[in-house]
Amino acid sequence: MIPTRARLACALLFGAAAVALMAGAPHGDQELRVCADPFDLPFSNDQEQGFENKIAHVVAQDLNARVVNYWWPSRRGVLRNSILGGFCDVMIQAPVGLDPVATTKPYYRSTYYFVFRADRGLRLRSLDDTILKHLKIGVNIIGYDYTNTPPAHALGSRGIVGLVGFGNFLNPDPKADHPDDIIRAVAKDSIDVAIVWGPLAGYWVKRSPTALAMVALPDSDPVSGMPFAFSMAMAVRHRDKELRARLDSVIDRRRSEITAILQEYSVPLLDLGAPATPGAPHGTPSGSVAPTRDTVRDSLLVSDSIYQGWKWFHVYCFRCHGEDAQHPVIATAPDLRWVLSKSGMAYPRDSFEYTVLNGRPDKGMPSWKVLLDTAAVKELYQYVKARSDGWLKPGRPHRESDLKKSQ
Repeated sequence: MIPTRARLACALLFGAAAVALMAGAPHGDQELRVCADPFDLPFSNDQEQGFENKIAHVVAQDLNARVVNYWWPSRRGVLRNSILGGFCDVMIQAPVGLDPVATTKPYYRSTYYFVFRADRGLRLRSLDDTILKHLKIGVNIIGYDYTNTPPAHALGSRGIVGLVGFGNFLNPDPKADHPDDIIRAVAKDSIDVAIVWGPLAGYWVKRSPTALAMVALPDSDPVSGMPFAFSMAMAVRHRDKELRARLDSVIDRRRSEITAILQEYSVPLLDLGAPATPGAPHGTPSGSVAPTRDTVRDSLLVSDSIYQGWKWFHVYCFRCHGEDAQHPVIATAPDLRWVLSKSGMAYPRDSFEYTVLNGRPDKGMPSWKVLLDTAAVKELYQYVKARSDGWLKPGRPHRESDLKKSQ
């Protein structure tokens, strides 16, 4: 346990760069400590070739500071190991309303896109196009703390579950997955269509030697309720209110330059006048609408173990048992709320754990013991039981520990 005095010293040190910026120290003494991924074009890389890198320098110039990058890949624990850990002070892009941090006013908005070969003649317009059930579909499975992207959830709600995942948020090696793998797979006919976050799609489609087509998804999905369009902002820690205000001013003053950089990188831009949807399309929480601190409801406030169970469920279980365990999407999958309820089967925890680990081959359910250990299955049970008991409402739960940290 860190002594109280040591904790206070750490807090003061972590805020030093932000304090220096606010004090208006002479140029050269000021540092804008930027959190950045070293292997994630078009967003950023360690050669500073991404649009986040370019925007960071615009911001630093306006603040009469110099950029100091703190490199950490967009993998599990990225917030904890970068901005929340005090190693850097600013994230150049984060979805508006990302709760563990405080976000500025948005500076761009984009959505997800279908990407397919132009010579395929596909006439895709929405996720309800029946041809999708016959195509090999690629999606990015890269959400913060291993949740899935909104299109993956929306497809699952339609019973389309045979997806090809690109990018592994759990893989500790950031070089194992290249950002354009999913686009190259489309070009090589390894998959029929990809559903990709707009900035990623626009940048790599333009650079593909094979002619590719892009079709935008709507702002949101009427079936699953998943948002597809997100407004993006900069982010700081909740306590850095003055720095956040200064960044808001920079965005206002330098908006035309920032927009020009985004256009240079072929980022598809939507009207910023649309209402912001909290959540995350890339490298941040995705899969459901993330409530901000002001919208947290008691019915969504949960322990860390139940929150972890929610994440396991929406990685491995939702494609058969439905979003938030509400409605099974395949005929052989039972309603897990009924299975655990006293008015239903009243399935005991040990039986639940045994079934998950060993599967039910006669019903088409595989064994999950390779991917889930006993501790993970216990967390999964706690989440489903909370849904079955009725006190945990549908939607993204909110951790009590995160709420305490952000206050």
